Amino acid sequence: MAVTERIACLSIATNLLLVAIKAGLAVLSGSLAIKADAIHSPTDVASSVIILLGIKIAQRPARGFPYGLYKVENLVALGTSGLIFYVGYEICAEVLAGPRMLPTQIPWAALGIGSTIVITWWFSRYELKKGRETGSPSLVADARHVWSDMLSSLVILVSLLGAATGVYLDHYAALVVVVFIGRTAIGIFLDAVRVLLDASLDNTSLTRIRTLVLADPRVVEINELRARNAGRYKFVELDITLRVSDLERGHRISEELENRLKREIAQVDRILIHYQPRQKAQLTYAIPIAADRKTVSEHFGAAPFFRLVTLQTVSGMVISERILENPYLEEEKSKGIKVAEWLLENGLDVLISHQDQAGKGPQFVLGNSGAEILITKEREADNVLSMVQAKAKKYAGRNAEQMESTS
Repeated sequence: MAVTERIACLSIATNLLLVAIKAGLAVLSGSLAIKADAIHSPTDVASSVIILLGIKIAQRPARGFPYGLYKVENLVALGTSGLIFYVGYEICAEVLAGPRMLPTQIPWAALGIGSTIVITWWFSRYELKKGRETGSPSLVADARHVWSDMLSSLVILVSLLGAATGVYLDHYAALVVVVFIGRTAIGIFLDAVRVLLDASLDNTSLTRIRTLVLADPRVVEINELRARNAGRYKFVELDITLRVSDLERGHRISEELENRLKREIAQVDRILIHYQPRQKAQLTYAIPIAADRKTVSEHFGAAPFFRLVTLQTVSGMVISERILENPYLEEEKSKGIKVAEWLLENGLDVLISHQDQAGKGPQFVLGNSGAEILITKEREADNVLSMVQAKAKKYAGRNAEQMESTS
């Protein structure tokens, strides 16, 4: 049996004990306040039974509910608040209609009420602690309910002590009990409704999520963060920009972030991360070229020259262009790796080459720095550049059409 189920069962047993004590004291003393509290206690038992059923149902998988039945616990908490409101109404009706009579057997009544105060104080603290540890909204609601019972009993004890000195406080004590009951019911009702309406997670949790995500140096910014509760569990949705251009690498980073959030924040059930690469205003392309400085070289590390062209990302317009001589052409070892590092020093974003670098040193150097590698069969460097510009213009035109259609 799960912890939450054991606590719910203990709540039922505790409330049954309180019903027996208060009913006996009501008959013994004739106190209206004790009678009102005794009427309240059976609803506590019913509430605890409903909470146990809610916990069991919420834990069951359901084919038609892909996000789980976790909100059943919040529905139970909402129903609990309704029961508490009803009990408050019944007590008010009893106060207004009942005769004013001093209670009898005051010492025994005071002793009995004192025992209920001790029981409810201990159990409410225990249940609240366990409810927060497990993140169960129904247990937290029940703990608050039990705490209001303890306050009610405290007021009744004061009224009994007043009766012992001949001061009639019974009706007033009963009304104070109603105030405590109403306050508890409103708190439980509002908490349940917030979750059922998918209200945002609390600011402390949202700040914690932001801090953990932005602590990763590969994250440029958080574009959007949405999070909500469902029962005791949390659902998080993130839209982030990463310092990557490779989709596979971005997927790995998002998985790492998901695992970190689940490890650092309790009761997170599901995290959905949408990531996008950082968009630059301009990109620098490198093309290895042969000795004629016109055709694309068949080699990478052994290419005599590299044509570096910086284009405006949106329009494809050439911002700058230069041809650099390969400084590592005569190197005997690690020529490709050194060339890759040299190109990165010169601002490389995209390498366009005939030679596939998969599994080779240059791929790891360029890939780890976020640079792309494109393979082409085109022979002429000018044609390669024209193709890149055409793609940029086509992309820009498509974006313009989309903006017009949404305006």
